[in-house]
Amino acid sequence: MGWLTRAIDAGGDYRNPLDDIEDDLFLTTGARRAKTSQFWVLLVLASLIAAGGVLGDSTPAVIGAMIVAPLATPIYGVALATVTGSRRNLGASLLLLAEGVAVNILLGFLAGVITVSRMPLDVNPQIIGRTAPTLLDLAVAVTVGVAGSFALVRRDVSNILAGVAIAISLVPVLAVVGITLGSGRLDLAWGAFVLFLTNAAAIIVAGVVVFTAAGYERVATERGQHPRRRAKILIAVFVIVLLVPLGAASLRTYRYERWIGATTDASEQWVSGTGWRVESVKQEGGDIVITAVGPGDPPSVDGLREAVRSKVPRRIDVSIIEGSGTTTDL
Repeated sequence: MGWLTRAIDAGGDYRNPLDDIEDDLFLTTGARRAKTSQFWVLLVLASLIAAGGVLGDSTPAVIGAMIVAPLATPIYGVALATVTGSRRNLGASLLLLAEGVAVNILLGFLAGVITVSRMPLDVNPQIIGRTAPTLLDLAVAVTVGVAGSFALVRRDVSNILAGVAIAISLVPVLAVVGITLGSGRLDLAWGAFVLFLTNAAAIIVAGVVVFTAAGYERVATERGQHPRRRAKILIAVFVIVLLVPLGAASLRTYRYERWIGATTDASEQWVSGTGWRVESVKQEGGDIVITAVGPGDPPSVDGLREAVRSKVPRRIDVSIIEGSGTTTDL
């Protein structure tokens, strides 16, 4: 951790004082009313923007929600309170985080329920891309969490926080939780919620490491606070528990990539020299769907079925959608 400490200090007085960081992250200090009103106004606006962006498959709107959203504040607050040993601030940050998550999900749920016409959930990239977290998502989130923590403790790099907000998915993924709950898709809602927990845990872990390297634990001890290891142990256990669903999802993703690759190869051989062509082979939910177009009747699927089923388990539904709209199961 010594290299990180040197990077934070950079040989000069670039480190933000602990009091300034606490004023930024804790709504219970300083101008409480102003900070509280700012948090809730921005959170509600960000939640509505995110829900609209997800339902309308609008990437600019989703990015805007990430920038506006203040939900990272209580998450970093949990990390800092863990380092300094402030039970009061830790409890306040956890409560604010829980309340923010609940409001975000509720607004997403309402937006999903009252929307009359929308893209099917299974093909909406804003939803599907946030419902199958893997170990890669955890690794990326830890890296982004370090960048955000570093920006908070260094006086001269705070301008990267907007980029950090875009890189980590907090409010949009909670909007997905609410929308999928409102549609009765508990499987998608659970996947999105696991992604949120992954991002939040990664930020907390990264924050604890960076804030400790910045010397805030020592400063807290000098002013009479007593940092405890129990909170750090609980965070570590939480991350370990998260590795189970993330590892399972990573394995599932790897398997589907192999099955889709094998199905693609078999499909290309199936249409070779027939005038037909394969437009796409993709995963839709738990199924694999082949889309093919061509003149006249399609080639016989017997050989394709045998080739696909030699590689893809029968519990996985595989189907062909022809240009005319006819669907054939393999």
